[in-house]
Amino acid sequence: MDRRTYKGRQKEKKKVLRRSGKAPVLHCMLVPTEPEPLLLPTSVMAEVIDFQPPRPTEDAPPWLLGEVDWENRQVPVFSFGALINGTEVGDIPKRARIMILKSLTDSTRVPYLGLLMSDLPRPVQIEQSDLVETGDDKKSLGVFSHVRFEKENAIIPDMDRLAHLVTHATFGALPITRLDA
Repeated sequence: MDRRTYKGRQKEKKKVLRRSGKAPVLHCMLVPTEPEPLLLPTSVMAEVIDFQPPRPTEDAPPWLLGEVDWENRQVPVFSFGALINGTEVGDIPKRARIMILKSLTDSTRVPYLGLLMSDLPRPVQIEQSDLVETGDDKKSLGVFSHVRFEKENAIIPDMDRLAHLVTHATFGALPITRLDA
């Protein structure tokens, strides 16, 4: 088969998919955090582990709890709510868990992040038409978008920005902890 025939077949397949009229369904996790749950694609989730007190990181911002051992790695654990609100981490609930996330950056220093959760995440399937953007008046650091679906508010985090913030905080080079309006 020559290149033109192969490319022609690829285009035909794409056209068939587009004609179906069905939007792709996104498999996500609704992750219980403060102030609102996070909506994350399942592809960024590596594992959910029981909460264990992280080893503190020297000179860390208040939202970085420290590091935990996971799969023979040191994984930095952070509180999303404390990060976007610029506050200390409050009381940690008894049902707290840590979600290990793939950092989605090329960093070999921090390939995984630990996200503090108040409880277990819940799987959800979402079509693009199910999401309604609700805006972010505060322009919160680490937030990609605020959305509403199934009568519930959620935050879609900026995973790239979170990975950079956690990496810089872990290695002591974080000058910014929140955006000014």
